[in-house]
Amino acid sequence: MNLQISVLIYDECGITVPLVSQASDQIELTYCTDPLSVIDLVMNDNVDVLLVSDKIETLSCVEFLDKLHAFDIINHCPIAVCSAITDKNYRTMLLDKGVVDVFEAPISLKQLLFRIKIILRLAQLNKKLQRVDHKLDTKTSFFSLKQPLPDKRHFPIHDYMLVKSAVDMIKSDYSQYGTLDVLAAKLDTNERILSNAFFTIYQCSVCAWIREEKLLVAKQLVLNGVGSITHIAYELGYADIAHFSRSFKHRFGCSPKKMYRKDKYF
Repeated sequence: MNLQISVLIYDECGITVPLVSQASDQIELTYCTDPLSVIDLVMNDNVDVLLVSDKIETLSCVEFLDKLHAFDIINHCPIAVCSAITDKNYRTMLLDKGVVDVFEAPISLKQLLFRIKIILRLAQLNKKLQRVDHKLDTKTSFFSLKQPLPDKRHFPIHDYMLVKSAVDMIKSDYSQYGTLDVLAAKLDTNERILSNAFFTIYQCSVCAWIREEKLLVAKQLVLNGVGSITHIAYELGYADIAHFSRSFKHRFGCSPKKMYRKDKYF
């Protein structure tokens, strides 16, 4: 059984040619200079990751990425760019085009393999989350994300995507995915990596983020009279109404019942 990762390299100027000559039993590198062949190979699912060198003579790298979007290549495999340009604005522009990572050239085979494995792991996590059945009622807006993810361009892509996957999973079911150990297991990572990623993105622990998110959702539900206090506590995964009321009062200065009545009459 062939377990090699198939990486297609589109490089018109031969910047990445030395990589192709290096042998590895974990990664198969295919070098291509024809843009039509690139599209054909990706569309036929013969590629795990597409690596594009930004040294393109016929058109700019951004224009080529636009062509890939036109053929819906983004949905067929992850795309990364290999570039010697270190300008932050240039990197941001590439990420805005749907690129999942930007490799600094030159890059060693060992470094490339490490980055490719991260990209594929994140792609697998996203596919898993797409299969999660989000059973939300007609009041979905009340349960929407209260602590939005910051701009992904300012953070390492692997940290950002891991946290995004965790957040999506938490929001799908507070009761099932409410602890660090369960999340780490479901996301096929370890607790330390997930915890560090959350600190990088949100500057807080996973447990602190979950606690704050649940209380912010609870406040909106209470203020809008969406369900009873008992129902709200149950929906947000609290063990009992007493625990919910104590946490709510500690965060907002009054009990959920008092906030509901105050909003109702005044």
